[in-house]
Amino acid sequence: MRKRSLIYDGWLTRYKVNRVLDDYEVQNRISRRTAIKLPPIDKGLVKINSVFVECVDRYFFLRGWAAMGGSLVASVCLAFMIFFGFDLYLVLYGDLVLSSFQVEFAIGMTSLLGIFSIVIFLLILIKDFFCFTYYPIRFNRLNRKVYIFKNNSANGVLALGWDDVFWFVGRSRDGSHDIYDLRGHVLDDEKIVRYTFAVGQYGETQAEILQHWETIRLYMEESPASLPYPPLALSLSTQPTLRNCLLIHMGWLNASQSGVVFLLSVVWGFFRWLALKTCRQPRWPADIEAACQIPANDPYRQTEPLRAGELPDFGAAEELRRSEYIREARAAAEAYEQARSKASAN
Repeated sequence: MRKRSLIYDGWLTRYKVNRVLDDYEVQNRISRRTAIKLPPIDKGLVKINSVFVECVDRYFFLRGWAAMGGSLVASVCLAFMIFFGFDLYLVLYGDLVLSSFQVEFAIGMTSLLGIFSIVIFLLILIKDFFCFTYYPIRFNRLNRKVYIFKNNSANGVLALGWDDVFWFVGRSRDGSHDIYDLRGHVLDDEKIVRYTFAVGQYGETQAEILQHWETIRLYMEESPASLPYPPLALSLSTQPTLRNCLLIHMGWLNASQSGVVFLLSVVWGFFRWLALKTCRQPRWPADIEAACQIPANDPYRQTEPLRAGELPDFGAAEELRRSEYIREARAAAEAYEQARSKASAN
């Protein structure tokens, strides 16, 4: 078994299940009862009120990648298929002369590349097109349930007890470095992993994920009043507009990024938009919506932005407070990581 999962596990590839917990998971388990001594800051909340918070799935931020990468591979395959197919056409209807081996090779390659192209396109359709714009995870603090959306069918939602999930800081390999996420296991009575899911955006450090976890933990174990909302506010939009799709993939760029990286982000955002425009919005079953009724004039309900980065309830002073809080939270996370690295070295 590989020691680290891959960045696309749980989306393009499957998590490893029907197994015992590994040493990393046991060592990086996080407790619902123990406070994290870091300022809470979420990585993917899209709804918050006095009854529940809702978060995007980890792969919301990767959408469009399968469409972009798969289209490129399929296009190359189609180009070579046309090349070999054109040779066959000239043999049948033109004056091109090929040996029997060359003809058989051209037929074989044309068929193989055609089949491969169809498989790639089908994988794109399954993973990026004609599905759902995102797959939310909802945390209901009143009935202490975690709802994981899978599809709109009668059995399309997995309902888990908040106290029953094995929570830990997940680790994946992205090229030459590790990335982290908030992950949950569903275990059976023998402590065998039966299902795995990830909540919110991945991060470059464990500290980022612990801050994200602390946001959810405080909400579930204490109350909405324990969260710093404000100065924090919802800023992520799940609306599949071209503007939002571009902002999601270009928001992390800075002046030091190359033009190639900038162009890749633009193309990725465009493919994200193409894919999401074919997708449906998730819809929770009636019984879950009934269990998640929001009181009228709920003081903890945040306005959900229609545009990524928009802060509809904030003025200039509130935005300044928010920016300062985020700056301090990131500095605390950096200090935490430095201390952790120093402790590991010793």
